[in-house]
Amino acid sequence: MEKYKICPVCKARNEPTLLECMSCEADLTSVRITDEETEEPSAEAAVAQSGAPATMVRVCECGAKNPSNGRKCFSCGEDISDITPAPEEAGAKKSLSCTLSSLDGQYVYKMTKSQAVIGRENAMGEYLSAKAYVSRAHARLFLEDGEPYIENLSGTNYTYVNNRKILEKTRLQDGDEVALGGMNIDGRRQEQAAYFMMRIV
Repeated sequence: MEKYKICPVCKARNEPTLLECMSCEADLTSVRITDEETEEPSAEAAVAQSGAPATMVRVCECGAKNPSNGRKCFSCGEDISDITPAPEEAGAKKSLSCTLSSLDGQYVYKMTKSQAVIGRENAMGEYLSAKAYVSRAHARLFLEDGEPYIENLSGTNYTYVNNRKILEKTRLQDGDEVALGGMNIDGRRQEQAAYFMMRIV
């Protein structure tokens, strides 16, 4: 009888010797080898049968929930490739943790309120004070319907998301690059502007 590994993310059958899923590249190192006789319904399938969709996550030792195909924890940076994805608890309210991390990793701003004005004389002021292209009140970071948004407040050097000047409130996604006061020109970032990576867990 044919033996295989079932991907915990996309449910594809893989050769038993593979360490990554051929379909979605999810980690298979901790997935047990099975066959048609011993195959058990997965936890995700059980939740799907109950009519509630399951979101698969990798829960780091620090408690942060990461995407099922994540290899490093967005919160603490630990290797999570050996953690088997599991369904997010049904009925659990999603609690977002939003942070802006400087691209060099030297500064992290964690959003602790539903909104914050960021700039040289507001939130993040200790880091932004030396950035001449950043206004005193440069942008507003806020949650709306549980989702993070950013809105430009500067009338001179503006706010950019993924190198595009924003003209109205813009929803932020995990991994977006947020620039205050400058953009990436021919692969070079402006020294007096500030650049961050948005992380949402």
